[in-house]
Amino acid sequence: MMKKADLLLQAASALTLGAATLATPAMAQDAPAPQQSAAQQADADDIVVTAQFRSQRLQDAPLAITAVSGDMLEARSQTSIAQVAAQAPNVNLAEAPATYGPSIQAFIRGVGQSDSTFALEPGVGLYVDDVYYSTLQGSMLDLLDLDRVEILRGPQGTLAGQNSIGGAIKLYSKKPDGSGGGYVQATYGSFNRTEVRGGLNLTVVPDQLFLRVSGAGVKKDGYVTRYDYRCTHPTSPVRTFAISDNCKLGTEGGKSYVAGRGTLRWTPNDAVDISIIGDITRDDSESAPSTLLYVGTLTGPGSSATAPYVIDGVRYGTATGSPFISYSPYGNFAQDTFTTSPFVSYENYLNYAPRDGTAPYAAPASNSLDTWGLSGNITIDVGDLSITSITAYRSYNSVFTSAESSPINIALTANDVNHNQFSQELRASGAIGTLLNYTVGGYYFEGTSDGGSRVQLPTLEFRQNDHVESQTIAAFANAELHLTEKLTLIGGLRYTDITKSFQYARKGNPGNIYGGNAPPSLAPLDGLVRTFKGDRLDYRGVIQYRWTPDFMTYAQIATGFKSGGANPRPFFPAQALTHDPETLTAYEVGFKSDLFDRLLRLNVSGFLNKYNDILVSVSTCPTVPAAPCALPLNAGKADVKGFEVEATLRPVRGLLIDASLGYLDFDYKSISAIGQSAGINLDMDAPFVQEWRWSVGGQYKIELGDAGSLTPRIDVNSQSPYFSTAINRAPFNQVEGRTIVNARLTYRDVAEDWQLSLEVTNLTDRLYYDGLFDNRGSTQSIQGRPARPREWAVTIKRNF
Repeated sequence: MMKKADLLLQAASALTLGAATLATPAMAQDAPAPQQSAAQQADADDIVVTAQFRSQRLQDAPLAITAVSGDMLEARSQTSIAQVAAQAPNVNLAEAPATYGPSIQAFIRGVGQSDSTFALEPGVGLYVDDVYYSTLQGSMLDLLDLDRVEILRGPQGTLAGQNSIGGAIKLYSKKPDGSGGGYVQATYGSFNRTEVRGGLNLTVVPDQLFLRVSGAGVKKDGYVTRYDYRCTHPTSPVRTFAISDNCKLGTEGGKSYVAGRGTLRWTPNDAVDISIIGDITRDDSESAPSTLLYVGTLTGPGSSATAPYVIDGVRYGTATGSPFISYSPYGNFAQDTFTTSPFVSYENYLNYAPRDGTAPYAAPASNSLDTWGLSGNITIDVGDLSITSITAYRSYNSVFTSAESSPINIALTANDVNHNQFSQELRASGAIGTLLNYTVGGYYFEGTSDGGSRVQLPTLEFRQNDHVESQTIAAFANAELHLTEKLTLIGGLRYTDITKSFQYARKGNPGNIYGGNAPPSLAPLDGLVRTFKGDRLDYRGVIQYRWTPDFMTYAQIATGFKSGGANPRPFFPAQALTHDPETLTAYEVGFKSDLFDRLLRLNVSGFLNKYNDILVSVSTCPTVPAAPCALPLNAGKADVKGFEVEATLRPVRGLLIDASLGYLDFDYKSISAIGQSAGINLDMDAPFVQEWRWSVGGQYKIELGDAGSLTPRIDVNSQSPYFSTAINRAPFNQVEGRTIVNARLTYRDVAEDWQLSLEVTNLTDRLYYDGLFDNRGSTQSIQGRPARPREWAVTIKRNF
């Protein structure tokens, strides 16, 4: 109870302190400029959303939405999708640990997915310009030239479709509109961060054909340093691969990519609007940052005293720690004599003693992604009827490697994966006077994925190239019945039919001890196919009542689901198991308000989720043998309840304070038989469930007359600890809570043509981990993804 009270007190104190500090310049001015009304300021910043298939003010949409404009993303120094979660209550977005490649781990209200394998579906739907991104892989997006971001909390089974069981995140790029202009900006900062971004809005044919192009180039050094262990420990018998006198092999966490987006828009008349959108990204970034934190089994520290946990006479770990750990948050287990830095790894990405007797090899030290997409959006208005078609194709290739961050490479996996998808959505929206707004439509999706890997585990070495095919056909309808000017009833349905097949390919490496074949334990899996086929009817019902123009309440029931499938990583035939879909029914009430002549915007929601057949992954299988293991299974049923508060305060002209608060309580009601066999019990939480999240931010625009303006901004966000795995074993798979402070100071000239900004992120230089990979059940180790340390950057921007 004290922890909850302390967190609430911190949030309230931070909000009060931020308001007092930022308001001081306003009170110090002798002759303040004429004050614009709060209503005018609120109207100017009001965001229009399209969550219910039509344009609405955020305050008119009866569901929990966090909407962020492109200008606010810039003010908060946010350039990637994971950073948006800092100000969204009960939303957890994080870059995935190295094991899962260039992907995002996305959870809303404790529902989502962390594993990027093609066999598992996201639990949070991700959309860019209404195009569905069907995999977590390739979804760690740069926020390039955006108009807004919408985060829809709670199941969106009818409004978004399959796999949006936790919610949906929708990104909308800026449209060409013939207004002309553009911008170019350059950034330099910590770790040699060098960025160039720009956008251009052009008129090709007056009043008809418009073009908007934007691009970004980013280069940044890594912040985790990889050293050659023998070079830094000259008396060790571990082999050396040093290539320089400073013992440095390279870094992890470095970024290197270019991205571009172009939109060609044709509006031959007021009734037709056609947009062709293309995007491309070439990302050749370094391997994701990873450090070794712990060596041991589920029962205690220390590894096996036999091969492969002893190489060149050096043991991976003992009961007192490991020589390859330079920093451990779990106790005195770091026995590195060279450094105590938490940003050091001895990973060399070399397998110099393959388990299968083949020649040594080097894995690519990369976390690369080459992706492109093309979509067409056609809207035709016929009277009160609007017909929209969205056709899209996307493709990507990703190459990434993961290991356990030691020089002897107990486990090493080099991945080369490909994904292609096609989707088509057709919908018709209309109105019958002021009585009814409606939308009906259909959706088709097909995707193919190939996951190629060379895998080394403590007892196995093999190749795999699994093939996944999926198809979705859906039909949906949504209706808003306005019984009076104040009372609206809303209903929605979506029928979804899904087919998904997973074909295992388990091969051996040429020249291995098995005659070039797969290891005997894996050979029976080669060519095996597992198929999931099912259909689902989701529904949504809402009662909305607008008491005054500035106060609206709603009550809602909504459902959603995440598709079933197969275990993508069986190490024995007995582990080639299937799992059922998980489902959720959510009950939600809330209100949206603009108070005190719109000085204060306050939106509140409360919810109870009935969560069934919860899908989690475990590293100790309820099979024989139990390890190695990475098994998805349906754990049981739970109630998830909580509330969310979002507030915006404009006490004086030029001062903006925004805050959010989220609370989440997860309670298992029953555990399935297979869940019990895997070790899950009623006292555990599902992964990524955070009890509290809060944020507060403020900015004040200081007018400097003919010299322009100066705007300081500070953002503070905090979150509770959470478990990274379904089997809760604190502290080993518990990601610690943290409070992070970011700051930005922006100067603009009087015409706002030039802009100069100084930003500092992680101002207090807090050491924390974005994620943990607890793999003690299979490789007797835990790796962590350390978050970026304190960084600064300077950006100059020219608008024209």
